[in-house]
Amino acid sequence: MTRLCSTLMFAALAATGFAHAADGSTTVGIGVDYNSGDYGSEISTDILSVPLDLRHRRGNWSLRASVPWLHVSGDPNVLPAVGPVPNFNPIGRGRTGLIGGPPGGGEEAAPESGSASGIGDVTLAAAYSLPTGSALGVDLGANAKIATADEDKGLGTGANDYGVSLDLYRDFDGTVLFGGVGHTWLGSSTYIDVDSVQSGNVGVSQRAGRGRLGVMYDHRTASASGLDDRRDAIAFFSLPNASGGRMQLYASRGLSDGSPEWGAGIALSTGF
Repeated sequence: MTRLCSTLMFAALAATGFAHAADGSTTVGIGVDYNSGDYGSEISTDILSVPLDLRHRRGNWSLRASVPWLHVSGDPNVLPAVGPVPNFNPIGRGRTGLIGGPPGGGEEAAPESGSASGIGDVTLAAAYSLPTGSALGVDLGANAKIATADEDKGLGTGANDYGVSLDLYRDFDGTVLFGGVGHTWLGSSTYIDVDSVQSGNVGVSQRAGRGRLGVMYDHRTASASGLDDRRDAIAFFSLPNASGGRMQLYASRGLSDGSPEWGAGIALSTGF
């Protein structure tokens, strides 16, 4: 799974929720995610995301499609779902232009900050649960981020990304231990040159009445040299509903300059 910004919660919930959904189930959901931080700069960046999410499970396969509406205010070098990047785009989000053009030939003018809203990037993902013949769950995943966000508004990189992942989880009488690793090939565009990133997470969740409480640690390497890796601690609560969907609450704390200082969100889904 993608381990980026507002999608952090899905890594934890995959091991404790949808991965155990009934065969042939479909859920549709909406959420609100907010995070804020200065990412090691002098400018604070606030990101509000309202994602729409569609999921379907059939046999050992689970499929997901998601697209958010975004409002971003702050540093144009901080992008939703990516974090800090070397962004040399001369327009958008308070940027007043470059002297001399794109990377390698220009200097940025003045401290910059601005706001923008719009549709974010579409995310498509598929996971296959390997039949292990044991209590250990193993999911192999692949995902793609389609560049539908406006790069001139600083809502995305303007390039497609592709990733693969491996997630492990095991239920010990109500206590689920889980972890995973991933690799994402970030796409570069005209003004944004980024590297591939590696990610990893580990966590635990515990049955709490009808729901689950959990914590996880997530790490992702920087999108470009000279930037800080992302490290986050996340706490979450998940409560299923009668329709086959669930309510999910979560809060995060950034542990590095590559992360927002804090974040929180809620997601609601229903099955049909």
